[in-house]
Amino acid sequence: MTLSGYDAYRQELTAVAARDGRVVCLAAPAAGAGHPFELTHPDRFFGLPRTASTMVDVVSGLVAAGFRPFICVGPGPRGRGTAGGLGLRIRYLEAGATVVTPYTDGLDDYPALRRLPGVTLAAPCGEAETRAVVRAAASCDRPFHIRVGFLPRPYWPPADLSPQPLPSPVVWDAAGVGDEAVCLVSVDEDGTALARAARTAAPWLGHAHLLYLDDAHLRRASDELAGRHRRFVVTGARPGSERVTETLTRLLPGREVATGRPVGRRADSEVAELLRAAHRLAACA
Repeated sequence: MTLSGYDAYRQELTAVAARDGRVVCLAAPAAGAGHPFELTHPDRFFGLPRTASTMVDVVSGLVAAGFRPFICVGPGPRGRGTAGGLGLRIRYLEAGATVVTPYTDGLDDYPALRRLPGVTLAAPCGEAETRAVVRAAASCDRPFHIRVGFLPRPYWPPADLSPQPLPSPVVWDAAGVGDEAVCLVSVDEDGTALARAARTAAPWLGHAHLLYLDDAHLRRASDELAGRHRRFVVTGARPGSERVTETLTRLLPGREVATGRPVGRRADSEVAELLRAAHRLAACA
């Protein structure tokens, strides 16, 4: 049974901590209930108070002592994060902790997060990618901001990521058919689902999923994308994904980059919009 990214994070962090005594877990009340980390490593599990700003000093002390704190702000009502406002998350990241947050209202915080030096922004899709990113974060000396989803994604990823200590910033689903084929570039879990649905209707499309969204990884991703395609449609079903489109447009000079995200439409309309955008680019070839 495939796990959601949120459950995969909890399980994988618990497994990683069994091998690495430096890993510490801090969780908001909603994220800590029944946490396997607390059951397995109670001496390295800490609950975050609802007013968690005082915990920043604790996190800084843990990092200074050589520990690697993971902080999950947790799901609140309707999937909203608790104890995880943007300002507080930034302070945790600046202190050197890795922050894990469920998808909430989208990528509206992306412009602020990408300005943080040395922070890796990860948006894995499904269980395998989430586990790989958790392992990568635990093995690195820099903080990660990891978004995790609540729904199992049994169709993703198309390849086994388990041998990779640090997954590539681009996970390829399929290359497009023909030299001038349009490539869908998916940003988040829902965007990846939309891209897969669009490829079912138009198998000539390529599809690449962006696993990391910070500038350093996007520069690497843009080199890899440019080596295979000239035309791209970015698909992210949540607000803020258009900011990734803007970044890729700047990093891909001489390439055509469009967005396929209509705001406030049903999923079937979003797939149709993706296909329209792809056909428009293909017609310009």
